[in-house]
This record gives sequence, structure tokens and C-alpha cells, in this order.
Amino acid sequence: MTTPAVHTSSALTLAGRNGTFAIGPSPGIRELWERFMPDFGRIAGQVGTKTYGVCHRFDGKGRMDYMAAVQVENAGEVPGYLHTLIIPARKVVVFPHDGDVATLSETWRRIFDAWIPQAGLMVAEGPQFEVYDFSSDELPGTIEIHIPVT
Repeated sequence: MTTPAVHTSSALTLAGRNGTFAIGPSPGIRELWERFMPDFGRIAGQVGTKTYGVCHRFDGKGRMDYMAAVQVENAGEVPGYLHTLIIPARKVVVFPHDGDVATLSETWRRIFDAWIPQAGLMVAEGPQFEVYDFSSDELPGTIEIHIPVT
């Protein structure tokens, strides 16, 4: 794994499709992305070509909400059938994942089982997310995993 970077993130306003799933890989998450992708590039105020896979609203019982999303300028302009989420600026660690999307869960596991404890950091409350950049022909390119820390 390439060396992760710790920095203060910018605030994000996201819009997309949302669902509740068991924590970890889930076939339902792929279906959520399939429902979301027809909206990509068509959401009012969409910023750029990155997409976000956001894990949020952890219930403490092994379930979480997951959102397939894009950044938008203003949550108020988003169609009502889409979910919006505002993530404030915060301290995060950004982990690059250079492998195939099929091995993404292995990177997540290494982050929580090895890297964060070895770095002496604690995971902070709040959304954790993957960033996919759809600006090149080699899609999705490098995937970034953003984890809030203290």
C-alpha cells in the first residue's frame, strides 16, 4: 500500500442513491451503484467527475447506510428522489487503493487492522468514503479511501 496522507479535508455536499446494508462487501451495494449511474452527469450542480461511495449512519449492530454519490454545489437543487449528505471539513487519512475494485475490501481491512493502530490514530465518528475518478479512460483509476481520524 502506498503511504497514506493525513490532512484536513474540505467540506463536501453530496447527492446520490442511499441504502442500508450489512457492514462489509454486499451485493446490494453493487445494485445501488447500478441504480445511481444513470444519474451521473445529470444532477443539477454536479461538481467534477468523481463519485463517492460513502459509509455513514453506523447503527452499532453491524449495519450502515451506504451512498453512491457525486459532489454538488447546493443540496437544495438536488431532485427529491436523491439523498443528500453534508460532510464538514475534518482531519482525514487518505489511503490509495491501486488494485481492482474486487480487492477493495482487503484494503479496508488493512486500514483498520494494521495502518490506523500502528500510526497511533483513532477513527473519528462520521462518514468514511471511497472516491472514484471517472475523468480518464482507465476507469475508475486509483481509488482513494478517506477515513476521519483524531
